[in-house]
Amino acid sequence: MRALAVLAVACLAAAASVAHAADTKKPNFVVIFTDDQDAIQNSTHPHYMPSLHKYIRYPGVELSQYFVTTPVCCPSRTNLWRGQFAHNTNFTSVLPPHGGWAKWKALGIDQSYLPLWLKDQGYNTYYVGKFLVDYSVSNYQQVPAGWDDVDALVTPYTFDYNTPGFSRNGAAPNIYPGQYSTDVIRDKGIAQIKSAVAAGKPFYAQISPIAPHTSTQISTDPVTGLVKSYFYPPIPAPRHWQLFSDANLPGGTPNKNLYEVDVSDKPAWIRTLPLAQQNNRTYLEEIYRLRLRSLAAVDELVEQVVKTLDAAGVLDNTYIIYTADNGYHVGAHRFGAGKTTGYEEDLRVPFLIRGPGIKASQSDKPQNSKVGLHVDFAPTILSLAGASHLLGDKGLDGTPLGLYANDDGTLRSDYPRPAQHRQQFQGEFWGGWNDELLLHLKAQPNNTWKVVRVYDENSKQGWKLIAQCTNEREIYDLRKDPGELNNIYATVKPAVRSRLEGLLAVLAVCKGESCSNPWKILHPDGSVTSFTQALNSKYDSIYNAITPFAYTKCLQYLDWDNEQSQFKTQIRGANPAAGVGHHRLLTAASERAIAARRRAQAAISTELAERPPVFQAPVEAKSVPVPDDILSADVDAWFAFHNAEYYLA
Repeated sequence: MRALAVLAVACLAAAASVAHAADTKKPNFVVIFTDDQDAIQNSTHPHYMPSLHKYIRYPGVELSQYFVTTPVCCPSRTNLWRGQFAHNTNFTSVLPPHGGWAKWKALGIDQSYLPLWLKDQGYNTYYVGKFLVDYSVSNYQQVPAGWDDVDALVTPYTFDYNTPGFSRNGAAPNIYPGQYSTDVIRDKGIAQIKSAVAAGKPFYAQISPIAPHTSTQISTDPVTGLVKSYFYPPIPAPRHWQLFSDANLPGGTPNKNLYEVDVSDKPAWIRTLPLAQQNNRTYLEEIYRLRLRSLAAVDELVEQVVKTLDAAGVLDNTYIIYTADNGYHVGAHRFGAGKTTGYEEDLRVPFLIRGPGIKASQSDKPQNSKVGLHVDFAPTILSLAGASHLLGDKGLDGTPLGLYANDDGTLRSDYPRPAQHRQQFQGEFWGGWNDELLLHLKAQPNNTWKVVRVYDENSKQGWKLIAQCTNEREIYDLRKDPGELNNIYATVKPAVRSRLEGLLAVLAVCKGESCSNPWKILHPDGSVTSFTQALNSKYDSIYNAITPFAYTKCLQYLDWDNEQSQFKTQIRGANPAAGVGHHRLLTAASERAIAARRRAQAAISTELAERPPVFQAPVEAKSVPVPDDILSADVDAWFAFHNAEYYLA
């Protein structure tokens, strides 16, 4: 018995030692971040991305209920890094005046976001690939703060699959003629990882290929001076052109909502869209295959990243995350190809993670069904890095992901483990709608909307309310109708409708804790903490008294006077826009600190631009300077053509 007791004590001591080691050794992070990749139409299937499964899913886990909240690239990337919804960053579009590089810098987003927070924790930070759409050959010297090494794609080469162009740390940009974009990003990313390991500090490296985004060419007529942009399906690497000839769109659309015939229950602008004819459907089938083929090079990138980390001896202490900036639809409902709608195809993105403390799923199926959002990304990284104590200081709307559900026994002991995980969230978009590739479809100006989505992990019941800026409404029972084919707003039980409307009234104007726990606003006595509890008939009078959220009119930008909620003043105060774009109002001292940080960053960027990295990617030997006529071009004109942002996002 004494021997058994000694053994038990030894086992406990060993477990405590492992837990202590997990809590004291800072992990590394490598984030592979694709562009426009869906989670619904089979783009991550093991037949198409075997390395993703072999190297991340099987030794890690996939989250089945992971979403973006503004399904367009630049606002969504900002949500990811800031941990805030777009209505709290006030970065709501891709291009000026409501988005774009100049506004991103003017809002000071890169003065308080994830890479800087990690640097404060002793991390080195690296970035390669697409950053923002209009980071270009004319503003590349305005380097985004927070990165020890940032090698960003620059327009007009951002979406050029076979001639990508980059500026590294504000240096004069180079192009890589005849080199495939994902391969260049892969080689640069591998070199950054090797440099990060050699530096001997914990690191965060983000690798952002453009696949499977559409390809874009921007050209100027030498005679007229007119700028034109041309948009085509994504271009695979030459070695992948003949892959997946057996792939078909119906087989890749499990929600069975292709080419919706009856759209009488959809918003008015969707009802105006014609049903795709056979020639359109044939084209969409090929678009679908080209998207899958373009991802084959990304799958190779995944393998090379993992092997590089393994060879360097740091794989076991590195979190590898695979996700995307927004979802994407091909052929869903009445649409051709694109994003920016409130439907599932555009909101859902893949999220897979492996790393210290995460139990290997060894499964083709997602093994975590807790709701996760892009606004949860930054608090998750901080928590895994041992900085969960700082979450309250960042003005975050998100909370750490439910990775504790996959704890192998060695996940950090201070990783947040709430008694109840978030079950509801809101999504939002401001702007119009254009089909990216069926260009005969008429542009629609009124695509501003809010969404509330609820998911009960135990019952698997999901509900969604979509509120259009025309104040048309849709409700879908996602357990019975995952394809969102049957709008039941008028026929659903009144209790379900009133609770969804109550949630929307709070979440549409939320900030901070009210975003993750709207029940505290709706039931300040703490009597309700879930949607299921709220359905109790004793709360009917509370919800029936709530005025539904409404838009005064359709605008393509955030205007707090235009978005009406009875909770706006309670949550946001007398000035709803106060602090929007910053995690807190800046004091004179903090403004001086930011100015000093900007001067230091400029000096660091100059030094880095002049100093070669520790490891040089072999592909650098194939780069040449950007031509002078491109460097001197009127870049603003490239973005001035009609509805550019809905194509370029």
